[in-house]
Amino acid sequence: MGGEFLSSKNEFGQYLRQLREKHSPFISQETLGKLIGRDKMTISLLECGKNDPPQGVLLAKIAEVLGLDEHEKIILFDYAAIPRGTVPIDILEYFNEHKELRNAIRRAQKKRLTDADWQKMI
Repeated sequence: MGGEFLSSKNEFGQYLRQLREKHSPFISQETLGKLIGRDKMTISLLECGKNDPPQGVLLAKIAEVLGLDEHEKIILFDYAAIPRGTVPIDILEYFNEHKELRNAIRRAQKKRLTDADWQKMI
């Protein structure tokens, strides 16, 4: 996924705007806000990086309303989780249910595994 990530402090907001503007037909900030139960200002603040990225049900609703494909959802969920220091919502339940997964990550962290190391294992 590395190559498709944007390189700025406001990855979530920039990506949200990109997704919203590419939606066909084009969805305005006002329309997106109404469809997710928020106002235009909320969407504007998210896109400008003035508000923290949403999480949980609100984030899932944004993905649903925009009709994101699986790849777009993964990127959006990662962009929402990274600044918060949380696990992306699409894997949170699985992560929490599997103790050995958490242990494997801790062992990998201790060994300082890189992305290249993980790719070799996968």
